[in-house]
Amino acid sequence: MLVRTLKRAGRGFVLGMAVGNLIAALTGHPNIVSVALLERVGSLPAALLWQTLLSGVIGGASFAGVSLYEIEHWPLLLADAVHYVCYMIVFIPVAFFLGWTEKAGEAVIMAFILLAVHSLIFLIMCAHYRAEVRELNALNERRKARYQQQIGGTI
Repeated sequence: MLVRTLKRAGRGFVLGMAVGNLIAALTGHPNIVSVALLERVGSLPAALLWQTLLSGVIGGASFAGVSLYEIEHWPLLLADAVHYVCYMIVFIPVAFFLGWTEKAGEAVIMAFILLAVHSLIFLIMCAHYRAEVRELNALNERRKARYQQQIGGTI
């Protein structure tokens, strides 16, 4: 499981770097980085490097957290809640450092927005898995029926 988690973290790191810079570019800010980060590190190249690397850290943490869903004795809701908390433990300090948020109130609002998105994804995935289980159960019932016809008895 550790190797799989590290591979996920690596993929998430790369994707996080790309998505972080894409979002920054789409904001239309002339420097692509926050003024607070630019002032903190002193130059645009350094600010871009920090933003790229820390966006990767956020992506890596998010993808690595997917491994929590593989802990079979955990209910799905517990795995999801722990994944969200772990993500927030990484996201909030990074958001403050990068200047994405500067006040605690903004961080709380951001956390609630991310909670809403996380919950929506959770509900969509639950519906998807329920549909898969129904389909597998239907296939199993058809298989049982064919088997019963072949042997001419009941199971």
